[in-house]
Amino acid sequence: MSAAGGLRVVDLSGPAGAYGTKLLADLGADVIKVEPPAGDPMRRMAPHLEDVEPPESSLWWAFFAAGKKSVVLDLHSEEGRSSLRDLASTADAVVESAGPGVLDRSGIGPDSLRADHPELIWVAISPFGASGRLRDWAGSNLVAWAMSGVLYTSGMPDRPPVIPGGQALLACHTAALDAAIGLMLAVRARRRSGRGQFVDVSMQEAMAAVSAEVGAGIYLDDLVARPRQGNRRPVTRPWGLYPTADGYASVVVLQPAHWAAWSRWTNEVTGNEAILDPVFADMRMRWEASDAVDLWAEELTEGVGKQDLFEEGQRRGIPITPVNTVADLNDDPQLAAAGFFDEIDHPAMGALRMPVAPIQLEHGDRRRASRAPLLGEHTEAVLGGS
Repeated sequence: MSAAGGLRVVDLSGPAGAYGTKLLADLGADVIKVEPPAGDPMRRMAPHLEDVEPPESSLWWAFFAAGKKSVVLDLHSEEGRSSLRDLASTADAVVESAGPGVLDRSGIGPDSLRADHPELIWVAISPFGASGRLRDWAGSNLVAWAMSGVLYTSGMPDRPPVIPGGQALLACHTAALDAAIGLMLAVRARRRSGRGQFVDVSMQEAMAAVSAEVGAGIYLDDLVARPRQGNRRPVTRPWGLYPTADGYASVVVLQPAHWAAWSRWTNEVTGNEAILDPVFADMRMRWEASDAVDLWAEELTEGVGKQDLFEEGQRRGIPITPVNTVADLNDDPQLAAAGFFDEIDHPAMGALRMPVAPIQLEHGDRRRASRAPLLGEHTEAVLGGS
């Protein structure tokens, strides 16, 4: 049984909606990705397989289009727009990220398509939502980070803000998840009312909503900007990222039991007697002496591999976790045991190891990865059957 089986979604979105529609496809929805004749721009996003010709070489596309069907339509032509109208008439929902009013100006937006099919659910993802003075302004993943307040708090205290997640489009994917949730809620509401609805997702709001600890929702009473904290947390020590023999680990020594176990461990490994002084059991005192406590912590962590530090810390009841690289994830025994990776065979890219959906229903189908479609692979079958 597929959780989203029987649901048909027309995907007109770009990177801002790609993960949400992929997740729906993973859960069994019939997701039809509409592409222009030259292929979706995501097909040209790096990284690429060097020995595979475009438009089938993008590893970005291989992941975010997995499980979807590819239908090529030229939406600049009346024929293409007519085909989209016909396709939408067979769908439960449309997901798009063109911006407020853009598709309506071509006669293929929510105003026109929902007028013909009031049961259609329209999910629109945009930088600032469909209302307000910024509704027509352009945006991006980085803009969402900045406008949500998250970017200001990311980085070292004495340096400019740092983009969280590097190249990962986490703001896009957060908004895409909200879009998928909104779509499913609208489907549920339609069962009672018989009518679809417009689902409005703002990337700025999506980021601000999940980042309450850096501002919105918690500190609005004082309006004081939260400082950048860097790799260590300004509460006590040790708390933050610490170097290991082969990378970094996250160490949280917060509760009295954590400190008792950590100080004994440090003493055993380094011979440090000062760390056993009862005065340091007070977390405020450790914060006052943070330079010394950090130095003592690094004397322990730098001599141990991050995985060994993780396992020994967990054995002693201390919340320690390794900072994993992609190679670490590939060999992670926990992910392997959970069946997080699956093998697929792509007709152009060959064998690929892909993550599955991070949701496992007790009574659902076994999680499996799916391949991305070739350009236009399903155009004839879908349009002929629509």
